[in-house]
Amino acid sequence: MWLMTRLAIIFYVSILWVASLVVMLFVLHIFDFDTIKNILSLVYDDRKLRMVVFAIACGVVLVTFLLENLIYGRRRMERTLAFDNTSGRVTVSLAAIEDLIKSLISQLPEIKEIKPFLTANKKGIEVQVKLVLRSQANIPDLTVKLQDMIRRKIEETIGMEGKIIIRIHVAKMVLSDAKSKRPIDVVDQPQIPFHGYRI
Repeated sequence: MWLMTRLAIIFYVSILWVASLVVMLFVLHIFDFDTIKNILSLVYDDRKLRMVVFAIACGVVLVTFLLENLIYGRRRMERTLAFDNTSGRVTVSLAAIEDLIKSLISQLPEIKEIKPFLTANKKGIEVQVKLVLRSQANIPDLTVKLQDMIRRKIEETIGMEGKIIIRIHVAKMVLSDAKSKRPIDVVDQPQIPFHGYRI
């Protein structure tokens, strides 16, 4: 996955560099309009050269399509977890486990917001947790507690005791929510009727 992503980045960046270089040379008058016109006319008039350029363009489109399918197809496959029972194969959506972790961890008073993201591959499960904490939270103790809770919950839920990597990122710490101020109830008092000014 990492290798395919790196190759895709190199491929797209190379195309952008070549296109940007051509534009820069044109703007700096190193490639003048007549030269570009002559090159385009040569390609347009020569049938073999036109077919070569067409094949290169088709190759670029095909490689782009393949890279997109490889990267995002692999990504979609990693969003499910599969294991075999005696009665057949079982697949579990990682989004379901993410919701389970979110509901479990959000009960802790130190947690204001949590965003878990899971990926699964042959090596095991990787859990990335993004947290927004309240200011009174003790980060070292809390993160150890969270990692232990998440690990045990995954093992209990899917019966997996393999490699589970849990990475926690504390994105923000906020002040505790202030107690909501209720408006003071004014007790109804008898009102004295107004009869006008007296002289």
